[in-house]
Order: sequence, then C-alpha cells, then structure tokens
Amino acid sequence: MEPATGADNVTSVKKTLSPIDKKMYIHSFIGLAIIVIFWFMSPIEPITPVGMKVVGAFLGMVYLWSTVGSLWPSLLGLTGIALSGYAGQGAIGFKSVFLNAFGADTVLLTLFAMVLFGAMDEAGCTKYIARWLLTRKIINGRPYAFMGVVWFTCFVISTLVSPITGLILMWPITLRIMDTMGVKRSDKIWPYFFVGMFAVMTLGQPLFPFTGAQLIVVSAFGNMTGVPADMTPVPYAPYMALNFISTMLLLAVYILVLKFIVRPDISKLKGVDADQLAREQALPPMVWPQVLMMIMIPIYIIMLLVPSFLDRSIPVVSFLATLGPLGVTVAWVVFFCLIRYQGREVLDFKVVAYRQFNWGIFFMIAAAVYGANALSNDATGIKDFLLNALNPILGGQSEMGFVAIMFTVALIITNFANNAAMAVVLMPVILAFCGQMGLDPMPVAMGVTMMVFVAMLTPAASPHAGMMHGRTDVYNTGEIMRLGFPICVVTLVYYIFIGYPLAKLLF
Repeated sequence: MEPATGADNVTSVKKTLSPIDKKMYIHSFIGLAIIVIFWFMSPIEPITPVGMKVVGAFLGMVYLWSTVGSLWPSLLGLTGIALSGYAGQGAIGFKSVFLNAFGADTVLLTLFAMVLFGAMDEAGCTKYIARWLLTRKIINGRPYAFMGVVWFTCFVISTLVSPITGLILMWPITLRIMDTMGVKRSDKIWPYFFVGMFAVMTLGQPLFPFTGAQLIVVSAFGNMTGVPADMTPVPYAPYMALNFISTMLLLAVYILVLKFIVRPDISKLKGVDADQLAREQALPPMVWPQVLMMIMIPIYIIMLLVPSFLDRSIPVVSFLATLGPLGVTVAWVVFFCLIRYQGREVLDFKVVAYRQFNWGIFFMIAAAVYGANALSNDATGIKDFLLNALNPILGGQSEMGFVAIMFTVALIITNFANNAAMAVVLMPVILAFCGQMGLDPMPVAMGVTMMVFVAMLTPAASPHAGMMHGRTDVYNTGEIMRLGFPICVVTLVYYIFIGYPLAKLLF
C-alpha cells in the first residue's frame, strides 16, 4: 500500500468535518476576528485604548456565547480583558482579572446554589412536586383547570431547577396524558397546549434572582450601580413579586384568549381524572430526606428575605445578613452533606456536581459580571461613547418611549442570541440614559431582565428553545411561530404598560 500524500490527508480531514464542525469553526474564527480587530483599531473617542480592547474582548465573547458555547469563550474573553491592561500591566494585572472574576461572591453562589437545588432534583423531589400538582381534584372534568395546573407545574419546576429539567420531566407525562385522553397531533388544542407549556417555563425561569442565568444580569446591575458588598444586587422580594405576578397574569390572559377567542375543541380533555393520574404517576412514599429537602425550599427563601424586612439589630436577622445568600446556601449544602440516609450523605457533593452542575453557566457568570464591570468603568470611556452614539435615538424620548425601545430591543435580540449576555450588554445603556433622564434605573433594568428570557422563536434563543425546536414530534416551526410570535408581542405590550409601572411600584 502506498503511503498517504499530503493532499490525501487534507481530503481525509475535510471528510471528517461535519457541517456542525464547520459551522463551529467559522463562528470561532469570527469571534476571534472581532477581538483582534478591536485590539488593533484606533480608539474611537471617547473610548480609551484600553477600552477598545475591553470592548473587543466582550463583544467577541458575547458572539461566541451565542453561536458556539459558554465555557471556553468565557475564558477567552477574560484573557482578552486581562491582556488589555485593564486591571494593571503584566502578570499582576492578568492574575487580578481571574482572581476577581472567579472570586466574586456571585460566582461562588452559583456554584453552591446549583449543587443545592441540583440535589433536590437528584433526590427525585421534582417528580413528587409534579405528581402532587397534577393530581389535584380541581382538574376533574375541567379541561381549562387541568391545562392551568399543568402550566403552573411547568412554572414551578422551571423556577426551582431549570426549563430544561421541566421539559425533560413534563414532556413524557403530558404526552402520555394526551395519548390516554385520545388527543391527536392534528387536534387544534395540541399546539396551544404544548407551546403554552413552554411559554410559561421561559417566562417564569428568572423568578429566583439568586440562581441561574438571571443571576448574571442582576449581579452585573448591582456591580454597575455600586451596591455595597453586604447588600443583595437587587431587592429579592420585589424582584420575585414582579416575575410571579407578571407570569401569572400572562398565563391567565393566555387561558382567557384560548377559552373565549380561539375556542378549540376540548371535549377529549373532559375525561381527565385526578385519581387516574395518581395511579398512572404512582411513586413510592417519600422518605424523610426528600421531605426535608421540600421543607428546605421555603425556609431557604425566607432566610434570604428576612434581612430585607426586619431590623438588623435583632441577633438572628443580623446573623442572616452577615451570611448573605452565599452563606445561607453554603450552610444548607453543609447540612445536607452532614446528615446521612442508608449509609450515604443525603447530598453527595461529587455525584450531584457531576450530574447537575452546569460549567458553562458557571464560567459565563464569572466572565459576564466581570466584563460588565469593565464596560461600565470610567477608565474605558464606553459609557460616554454610548451616550453620544445613542442620544439621537434615545435622548429625546419620553419615559415610556425609552422603556418601549429598550424592552423591544431586548425581546428582539434575545431570540437570536444569548439572553443573559444581551441583558448585560444593555445595562450600561440603561444606566447612562436613566441618569441623563433622571429615571430610577432599577424598574427599567428589571423589566429588561424579564424580557430577555422571553426567548422561544428560534433555536438560538436559549438551550431549552433549541430543545423545543428539535422535538418535531411535539412542535413544528410553523406552530411555534404562529403561536409564539403573538405570545412575545403580548408579553412585550404587558411589560411596557403594566409590568414597568408595577416594577416602579414594587421597587
């Protein structure tokens, strides 16, 4: 046999590259090109030379987050910022970037919160929550009550763990129910039921500001506004109230439109029976560690909220304020690691971290929060540049006009790019123009935070949107666009005219 020539090797490599690989390399090249171009460009006044390199590193990172992944682009972006000299020259400045990025309490909170709530899912608690909600007798013979309970269950699972977990758990259950009831893929109610199921998951995803991708946004906002280290980035209670009230109102509107305007045939769902579902979804009795984890959820939330409501001169309140979200989370992790059941830790840290920990989110939070701080720092000149560049568009707007533009931009870009990253990009703009217009930036920023999670129209909108678009046995693209687009528009109108005034009232 003759040895392979160089041309043969090249041909072989080309054959082994799948279209997905080729696309990944193309996007990677574009991301690197963005960084390099800004590195060598002449500064655009009033951006400083260091600011140009920081912008390039951040924009390249955001592009790669949206097209390639989260992990190595985060490391690349931090490396670019470190080499820019933003934190100092040489090895000291380089180390400073990574130490501050990964040493931030937000990043550590992400680590322990993912393990704590991942342990709950690992123990099977989410299955019991879903079973309990789906077997309430209120659903008997009431199709719209049944659908409302299913959608609320999706909301709960999405907020406690993630929309991905919610989909993985709820798809098999709901498909089995539909099959039992004789509901077919061709029935009119089918797409409304399943698209609605996804919509409430993505709307409710950012409910808890101390975990998940939303932590990136609220932490970036807190750092940009100079929130003291002993305070939470945003007030938790008003934030959660804004999301919960808004999601429930939007869900109610969806049900009312379905019942009185669309009016699909729901006769097949009248046979839904809670007792039958209880038998079909039978689970063994809960053991005490599972009960303990269930009890932990409300206690954990109360522990986080207490310092915001009670006088910190009270010893217990002072102690909880000292712990903060990070300390409270670590305390619960230690507690569940300490207690044992059947010879094993209730929370096996290594096992739970292996199965539940999302390294992409972890690295992305470190890079996004640090990068956002760099963008808003006066040393880069980026805030002044944004004011000058966007003033013709945003400067002459009324308060509601400004809010409408920001929310609309957030909705559009989140359906084509990484949602948390897009919110972080918009934060300096919000802060700059709110300062210029004399507005409180908190309601605007929190409204944008909610809007960037309304991500469902394209597979690139979010990981769970990619899952939805990939389930061709449940959804097709036409149905997603036909129903998803009005849902997005109604959500936008709601947040402009109701959500934003509500946020002003709550905050």
